[in-house]
Amino acid sequence: MERSAVIELSAFNTTSKSTKRISVKGRDFYSLSYRYHGKVLIKTAESEFISDEDTVTFMPKSISYETEIIEETRMVAIHFKLHNDIKFSNPVAIKIHSKEIPSLFEKLIESSRADSQVSFEGMSVFYELLAQLEKLCASEQEKNIPKKIVLAREKMLQCFSDPLFSISSLAESLRISTSYLRREFSIAYGKSPISFLRELRLDRAKKLLESEYLTIGQISEQSGFSSPSYFIQVFHRSMGCSPEKYRKG
Repeated sequence: MERSAVIELSAFNTTSKSTKRISVKGRDFYSLSYRYHGKVLIKTAESEFISDEDTVTFMPKSISYETEIIEETRMVAIHFKLHNDIKFSNPVAIKIHSKEIPSLFEKLIESSRADSQVSFEGMSVFYELLAQLEKLCASEQEKNIPKKIVLAREKMLQCFSDPLFSISSLAESLRISTSYLRREFSIAYGKSPISFLRELRLDRAKKLLESEYLTIGQISEQSGFSSPSYFIQVFHRSMGCSPEKYRKG
């Protein structure tokens, strides 16, 4: 999942009475809301859904939509901007079954000033909220993913730094074919297992390149690449420069 730093954040309580359907032009911020009660219809060019009691709704930036308040509603609304915009094609509504996420919304309200801007303490609460929602989305997504494919991803996260770890050895350990692993992993996570494994290794390498004490050979080995030459080749193809040039900035 793409990530970016939050640069503006405001939170406020709001109530709305029933209304007819209206059109809302794309706004210059992202929004998250938690609905205590009520029912709202949201329709975009691509989807239509109901946001009701105990639902968290995410609305991307610049997405125009239609909305209709079917039942009088009360919610916490959060508006935020990011340092680098992330593209989302559709809004998302998630049903919440725990008290932890609603309590984080309430803490954000408590940390807001009179102008609804959130304090630095509240900013940390917001990042915690995003982390909890990310876990919830991942959990919901994995309900529809074959167990061995979920396990394959977990094993890659655990073992990617081992140069002997490979997609073929992973498939063998799970007693599935490499073609099944490639197909189902791509369907589930939107990228091939080899691409995911390569990304994990490159991310580790980039972090290790921040150290001036490790050689390229050591970084290659600790990142899971089979040889320094192969590491340099993959790094240059992905980043457009050599590891040494990347290290120098």
